[in-house]
Amino acid sequence: MKLTDFIVEDAIITELKATDKEAVIKEMVCALKDVQKINSKDVENVIKSLMKREELGSTGIGKGVAVPHTKHDCAKKIIGTIARSTQGVDFNALDGESVHLFFLLLSPNDSAGLHLAALERISTVIRDNDFRRFMREANGKAGMIEILKEVDGIHV
Repeated sequence: MKLTDFIVEDAIITELKATDKEAVIKEMVCALKDVQKINSKDVENVIKSLMKREELGSTGIGKGVAVPHTKHDCAKKIIGTIARSTQGVDFNALDGESVHLFFLLLSPNDSAGLHLAALERISTVIRDNDFRRFMREANGKAGMIEILKEVDGIHV
């Protein structure tokens, strides 16, 4: 599975306005809504579902990265987006560090295998120090998309 299979390029946020966990999640969900990947009527419910997942344990996995994710019946296929915060956000990350890169994943309820495959793909690329650094330093949305395509082996 490739990141570009489920990351919605038009919903990528190059600089978050949000400064706390729930606001980050809301801004990312609204970015998916703004490009018609989520219906307006589902936004609050999706945010609640993501926050409920955070209560089980922070998806701030460390090294400046968080991967908020949930399954929701509004998703017809796996979709996701990426957001970046230059200043960093306190996301209750496992290592106590601020989070600068966010990968939000939303999957249909009946997609356990695909959901895990997408999470595994994200966790594989974010282990790479260079990937994290390049995404943080990328020049705008086009630069971030170029990096995603590069790690997916798509030649630009």
